[in-house]
Amino acid sequence: MLQARSGFPGDAAHRPDDEDDEVLRTVIALFDDILDAEHALSVLRKSDQPSEHISVILRERVITTREGLPRQTVLSRVIASSALDAVGGWLQGLASLILPDRASYLVAGPIGAVLATIRDARPVGPRAESDATRSANSSHQLARAFTSFGFSRDEAMYLEQRVVAGSPLIAITSSEADNLRNAHQAFSKHTAVHLGLARTERSINRTAARLLVTGPHAGGTVVIADAIAPLKRATDGEVDEQPYADLIGRDVVTVTGEMIGTVSDVLYETRLGDESDTPNGIELQRAETVPRYFVVQFGGVLRVGRQRVALPTPVVVKTNWELIIVSATREEVQSAPRYDDLSPLSRQDEVTICTHYGVPLYWQREPAV
Repeated sequence: MLQARSGFPGDAAHRPDDEDDEVLRTVIALFDDILDAEHALSVLRKSDQPSEHISVILRERVITTREGLPRQTVLSRVIASSALDAVGGWLQGLASLILPDRASYLVAGPIGAVLATIRDARPVGPRAESDATRSANSSHQLARAFTSFGFSRDEAMYLEQRVVAGSPLIAITSSEADNLRNAHQAFSKHTAVHLGLARTERSINRTAARLLVTGPHAGGTVVIADAIAPLKRATDGEVDEQPYADLIGRDVVTVTGEMIGTVSDVLYETRLGDESDTPNGIELQRAETVPRYFVVQFGGVLRVGRQRVALPTPVVVKTNWELIIVSATREEVQSAPRYDDLSPLSRQDEVTICTHYGVPLYWQREPAV
């Protein structure tokens, strides 16, 4: 049965003054069928909803005590198995998390980013004591993530129970009444079994926005099994907004001058400065870009049989206006894992690449921004 709240944002009965449109709200929906959830996400994408406003939580599988926690989860396989591959490249902050209930969850967006950072979670709601007795491994991270976005304890517990049982969850967090209303209509059209609405504090949304830019950081007993690296491509966007565009087309050679290939793209990340340095902590400023990989192409004629690899920037020895000189050999580059420009790199992809070249994992050795 569909459960929905009255007083949708923008309704006269719900708006006490003219400033109410600026209030941030989260509309949340549960589905019984993963295909219904995927169709609703596709509608949101086609309606130009900002992807950074969209949250997704989906339980993947239960890990039994005998099996133990998996050491690795390849995110691309998780997406494919969830039937969300059609929108996987659009969602922001996509990650696979393992919660204390020993199940793997596919998460994305603001709620997923906050969920990954919850530490020392405590039981929530009137049934918390009996729940804790029945499941010593559960500490209600899901419910706490929902309450942080403004939902009541009772509704948060209900949402958690449904997600744990396998119901896909989609949410949108926005101050735009039209965006919220369109999402509500998309959820209803695709047979959402529960619809909820909550007022969300801007502070939690700012925190989530920063996490989506800098990448997920685990907290407490939450394990990040894999995640999409928050990397951007120099070839995306308008020409005058492309950082490192001047590096594209340069030849890549070894220190001995042996030709390897040419740069076809640069993968970089955006890092944010301290939020306390911004006026009133509202605008996310002091952003800087850091190059992480040169995409090098080699072989083939007229793009037939051409290969691409992602070369970590620590391998680069020197650059000039014509050449990029690297410490790797031609054989090392040509035997490296192939780069697929149609899909983003996951952390596991990056681990494989960095291990091949023997360079450190930059997201582990650098302090969180």
